[in-house]
Amino acid sequence: MRAALEEIKILKSSIDAISNIIDEAGIIVSKEGMTLRAMDPAHVAFVDLQITKDAFSDYKVEEKLTLGLDLDRFNTILKRAGSSDKLTLSANDETTMNIEIKNSSTRRFELPLIDISEEEIKLPSLDFPAEIELDPKVLLEGIKDAEIVSDNIIFKVDENNLYLEAKGDLGNVKVKVDKDKAITFRVDSPCNSMFSIEYLKDMVKASDIAKSVKVYFGKDIPLKLEFIAPEVRLNFLIAPRVESE
Repeated sequence: MRAALEEIKILKSSIDAISNIIDEAGIIVSKEGMTLRAMDPAHVAFVDLQITKDAFSDYKVEEKLTLGLDLDRFNTILKRAGSSDKLTLSANDETTMNIEIKNSSTRRFELPLIDISEEEIKLPSLDFPAEIELDPKVLLEGIKDAEIVSDNIIFKVDENNLYLEAKGDLGNVKVKVDKDKAITFRVDSPCNSMFSIEYLKDMVKASDIAKSVKVYFGKDIPLKLEFIAPEVRLNFLIAPRVESE
């Protein structure tokens, strides 16, 4: 397989968002594109990444491959690439992936592939009472605000507003997003749930590639974040934290 990417931030930001959550994963390379679907070791978060072949300037795949990657090492290499560099990934088998970064110089890395369980992970089917599409920067800044006072953030919604709230010994934070400031806003019933900021602050690194993000949640069910960009789909699910009485 050979895949050349000129919009390098598509892969760079996606892997940066994923690599602190998922240690190891298999990237499935097929004639349609690349997919990565995995759950973190603690079973708190689920990742579903799809990059279509149209995202690449050159894409050749003769047969389907599963590339088992140490995502932290892969992310470290991708960080060595600048925004104007051209990235080329290639592999002839399932033992080594070659990574070429080209601009005024050509740098090549060989990344040994690792054995990964090929057990299929299915995306759970959930009925979300709330679905709100936002500018990714709104979510990013809200999570940064909440982190000042707490390790957790509460997503709350009524018929007119989305609220991001956090409470801690250092104070309280409340961010309100009016219905008319959202791109789309659907709420079947008021609801709220609490989630770990540690996970979310990694997930929102994907804001760099997205034109918008859809936020799905309900009452004490997982939160789904869907980052929307041309030729890329990146979904995260995160389990709620249930407050003790």
